[in-house]
Amino acid sequence: MRAFNQASLFLSTVLLISVFFVQDANAQRRFGSSRGLSGDMSIGLGISTVSAGQDDLNSAIDQAVTDRTASTKNLGSAWEFYANWSYRFSGTPYAFVFRPSYFTQSTEGSAADGSYDYKLTGFTVFPIFRLYPLENSFIKFYMQTGLGYGSLNGAITAGAKNLDFKGSAFGAMGGIGVDFCFTDAHCLTVEGNIRYMPIERNITTGGNCSAANDIPGVRQCGGSSEVEIGGSDLRTTMSGVQGLIGYTMNF
Repeated sequence: MRAFNQASLFLSTVLLISVFFVQDANAQRRFGSSRGLSGDMSIGLGISTVSAGQDDLNSAIDQAVTDRTASTKNLGSAWEFYANWSYRFSGTPYAFVFRPSYFTQSTEGSAADGSYDYKLTGFTVFPIFRLYPLENSFIKFYMQTGLGYGSLNGAITAGAKNLDFKGSAFGAMGGIGVDFCFTDAHCLTVEGNIRYMPIERNITTGGNCSAANDIPGVRQCGGSSEVEIGGSDLRTTMSGVQGLIGYTMNF
């Protein structure tokens, strides 16, 4: 609930700032004449946080704390690094964005028998449709939605035992954003998105565990099988609220 409230506050703040700056946008907008509507391309780079709640892995971490007195904390928000290429269709408020990203989330700790580390790394690829309903020479407010694919690799170290696994899924995202353009070419981008991309199955890809409880909380481990926690498949996720900041260059 706390994460949802923070997300709502972030999105509301972005929207209010946008409306404040673009109150005269309708008067200034000229389809087909402004640089933003001339069919130009742009590239961008940036960083974001994602409130990806890894409930299953956190339950395994809690079990390690109970069984082995591990010092590992629960997984917090993930970091994501992205690049995108955009094309603004000439004479329209519409744009197409292609965005790959790198996802990482980890926590570390130790116990008497060694390290207790949990790490997730992966990538997403999203084609995104974007609409610019309001804009002027300085600020461009947009709304966007997209469908994409994500793949996530996991690694658990629990004392002398370790486990590697992998899962993937298709998902969707949507949100709002603002480009603050200090020149025609150079813009600061701020976005708030909500992404839905749960990964319901994860398959073992390596490690030296084979029996239940070799790793605290893990009931099925090793042998290219599905990883299980508490009698059901281990679920991971790349879903969550995403707050993003980046740099965009227009050509």
